[in-house]
Amino acid sequence: MSKAVILLNLGTPAEPTAKGLRDFYRHFFSDPYVFDFNPVGRWLLRNLIILPFRAPRIAKDYEQIWTEEGSPLKVYADRMLASVQSAFDAEGDQVLVRNGMAYSEPFVNDTMAELEAAGVKEILLLPMFPQYSTATTASIFNDVNKAAKKWQVAPKLHFVNDLFAEPAFIKAWAALIARELQAKEIDHLVFSYHGVPEKTINKADAAGVCQFGDCCQEITEQNRNCYRMQCVQTTNAIVKALDWEQDKVSFAFQSRFGPLPWLQPYLDEHLEALVQKGVKRVAVATPSFISDCLETLFEIGIEYREQFEEAGGEQFTLLPNLNDDPQWFSAVYSIARKHLEKLP
Repeated sequence: MSKAVILLNLGTPAEPTAKGLRDFYRHFFSDPYVFDFNPVGRWLLRNLIILPFRAPRIAKDYEQIWTEEGSPLKVYADRMLASVQSAFDAEGDQVLVRNGMAYSEPFVNDTMAELEAAGVKEILLLPMFPQYSTATTASIFNDVNKAAKKWQVAPKLHFVNDLFAEPAFIKAWAALIARELQAKEIDHLVFSYHGVPEKTINKADAAGVCQFGDCCQEITEQNRNCYRMQCVQTTNAIVKALDWEQDKVSFAFQSRFGPLPWLQPYLDEHLEALVQKGVKRVAVATPSFISDCLETLFEIGIEYREQFEEAGGEQFTLLPNLNDDPQWFSAVYSIARKHLEKLP
């Protein structure tokens, strides 16, 4: 086969143990795209704090979300791979589909080596990060480029930057939300996105247009790759597809880490503010992820739920992610096929 599609993702610990987390964190906390500061400081953080102390603590959190088949992220990634590959095969397309992970097996470098051995000459890189960010998308694209330089004959690489404007992605999320909330009465729906430091946004803002506000209400050439703008536009597009009133929804950012200011509003503070306004029944959707993971199942489903209830909230509904939803798998196939058909 001469063509391939790599479904790119961050990865997940192989097991919910201190060892499993240490193996994962050795890669994750070594990434300068994610931890953009002095290499010595990064080494000290990783080896003196993260590996000896954070890894054992977070391993206990992973135990609470682990399934009989393994990590939810890996389980759903494997199911997606099988579904998309099957769809290409059914159409008689000679396309190999593979997973490529940044911080766990199958590592991008290993996947690329496998494709070279298979005689692949052209690769579509499809990140499973709906919104573009230098901390995720640019980082894993860099891994792909480094791996490609090891080939005897360089492959043709075609990068898809994001999914947030893909109609199939929006339709899949709108259908999931409508289905999950059909029999529930809620006061408000919050779209929660993984946070990034404001520093990351500013560094990527070459045109100097970011104001962390109304500048995100439209897509321009200057802000096309702004993570915050893409989160805002994801929310707007899903709400429009649902035909909902804007005052029934809002967005916030979760998972901040360290002392630097991150994108706001922060989800914990936002939920407390909603309660103070009289909103007692909320649902939370997480469209910066494509499958449930620690950040959705544990951080939101347990920690933020407890904070919301302690603040006086009465009903907290965490919507499932796209996971192995058939419409979502079909969407990934259609997105991949569309981009392959555009190739010269």
